[in-house]
Amino acid sequence: MATELSVDYLGLKLSSPVIVGSCPLTISPEPVRQFVAAGAGAVALPSILQEQIVHRQLKSRDPIDAIERSGYQPRQDTYNGGADGYLTSICELKQQESIPIIASINGGSSGELLEYAKQIEASGADALELNWQPVITDPDEPAAHIELRLCELVHGLCANVSIPVAVKLNHRFTNLASIAHQLKDAGAKGIVLFTHVPRWDVSIDRMHWTVRWELSPIDSLGGILEGIVRARTNGLGISIAASGGVRTAEDAIKSMIAGADVVMVTSEVYRTGPEAIQNIVQGISLFLDTGHYDSLRGFQQARPSVELGPERLMRMEYVDPLTCSHHYYDPTPTTANKSGDSYGHQDG
Repeated sequence: MATELSVDYLGLKLSSPVIVGSCPLTISPEPVRQFVAAGAGAVALPSILQEQIVHRQLKSRDPIDAIERSGYQPRQDTYNGGADGYLTSICELKQQESIPIIASINGGSSGELLEYAKQIEASGADALELNWQPVITDPDEPAAHIELRLCELVHGLCANVSIPVAVKLNHRFTNLASIAHQLKDAGAKGIVLFTHVPRWDVSIDRMHWTVRWELSPIDSLGGILEGIVRARTNGLGISIAASGGVRTAEDAIKSMIAGADVVMVTSEVYRTGPEAIQNIVQGISLFLDTGHYDSLRGFQQARPSVELGPERLMRMEYVDPLTCSHHYYDPTPTTANKSGDSYGHQDG
C-alpha cells in the first residue's frame, strides 16, 4: 500500500496523500505515532505564533516590556509547547518517525519570523507552512498592497531556509489564481487551501462581536474544491493541499480530482480519532483498485486540466443551477413542526 499510495508534496515523497493538519495533537509523540500507524503520510505541527517568537527575542532585555510589545500570553505555550519547546519537539519527532514533519508559523509580518524559521530548519523540520494572518485595519490599503506584503514575506522566508515553504491561504483573495502564481514566483513550493478561521458572532448582552474556534462544519468541502480548481487556472505548477472539510475517502478523491496533491485532515481526527486516517487511506486504496489505476500518481496524472472561460460558459455554470429547479438542497435539514403550502405559508 505504501508504494501504491506514494505521492509528491513540496518535493517530499509521502507514503500516502493524507496529512494530519496543523493542530495541538501533532506536537506530542504518542498521537503522532498513532497517526503514522493509521497511514498518515506526514503531519503538520500546530503553528508557532508570531507573539511567542517576538517575546522570545525581547524577554532577555526587559521581560515586562516584552509581554506588552509582543502580545504574548503564557497560555499560548499550552497550545504548541512554547517557542523553545517547539524546536525540541521537532527534534524528538524526527528521531521517532520517518515521515515528513511540517512545521508551521502563524503571523502577519516578517522581521522576527525569518530568524526563527532558520531555527526550525536546524531542528530538523522537513518543510515549513506559513499560516499568514495579517492585521488589516486601514480601509485605504488596497488589495494589491496586501498581496505584496505576503509575497515579500514569502520571498524572505524562502531566501532564509532551504526547506520547502508552503503558504496557507484564506478565502478572501479576489483572484485566487493570481495570488497563487505570485506566491510561486516568490519561491513557495505549494499552497494550502484553506486556513481554518474562527467563527464570528455578536453578543447581544455585551453589544460586541465575539470570536470562537470550532471544528470544520461537516458539509464544507464545496468551497475547498472551488478554490483548488480556481488556483490551478493556467497551470499552477506547485503543490496544492486541500484543507478543511475532508472527512472521508470520497472527499479526498474529489479533492484530488479537483487538483490537490494531498489532503489535510484535522477536524475528523478530533471527531473519531486516528481511525479517520485509516478509513480514508483504505478508501483511496480501494478506489484505485476498482478503478484499475496502477498508482496514485497515475490517477492524479489522469485528472482533467483546468480551463476556465469563456465568460458565457462560466456564467452558465452559475445561472443554470440557480434557475432550473424549484427545489434546493438543504445540507442541514430539520423536521418542520407545522405544515404549509408550496410557498412556505404555514397552516393556521
